[in-house]
Amino acid sequence: MIFPPETVFIRSPEPLTTEIDGEVVMMDLSSSAYFNLDSIGTAIWGQLETPTRFQDLCGALHARYDAPLDIIRRDVAALLADMLTHGLVRKEVP
Repeated sequence: MIFPPETVFIRSPEPLTTEIDGEVVMMDLSSSAYFNLDSIGTAIWGQLETPTRFQDLCGALHARYDAPLDIIRRDVAALLADMLTHGLVRKEVP
């Protein structure tokens, strides 16, 4: 699923997070679930500290990494969908 470009994402405040060796580790106390983000997932998590549109997030990653924009959109959408399922991020459609 690719999200509409104007969809806004932001972190959920619930998971406890820490950074270890450049990667984010999260623990959701309500479900006792543990999550680990690699370096790219950590970059996405950093961008979501403030509300960020899907198109802006993908554009920032495209500028930072040498990958085709359509691949970035697909991979970012998959990660965000998974994070939504686990309550790690919230989304708003203006």
